[in-house]
Amino acid sequence: MKSIRIATTVKYLEGADHQVTLFRIQEILSEHRAALITRILSDLPSYLEFKRYSNVGKDIIEIVKGKLFDLSTSKVNLEDYYEIVHEINRSNNYRVPNQDFFKEIDCLLDAELNPSQLTLIK
Repeated sequence: MKSIRIATTVKYLEGADHQVTLFRIQEILSEHRAALITRILSDLPSYLEFKRYSNVGKDIIEIVKGKLFDLSTSKVNLEDYYEIVHEINRSNNYRVPNQDFFKEIDCLLDAELNPSQLTLIK
């Protein structure tokens, strides 16, 4: 039995078929990401200020909240977290790092708050 420490708790993973194990890892990683996003949403203006997004209006904050909520309810793409999945499979006790999840969250924020300046016209 493997123990996996995520943001809110410790999850246990019993030996099973490879596909079932991958599905369970996906659920655990999705729960971890959702917990991180919930923490961010509890004080989104402070997080945006910390990330150096100044003067973000309330209308934009509501849009960002919606995008973050959508991300928190979606399943993690295991290909994006290949290294973490590999480490979980290798070890019996693993603590899921936050860094890769925050990169994904910050990319979403960058796309919303710093849209590209060029627009192609047909």
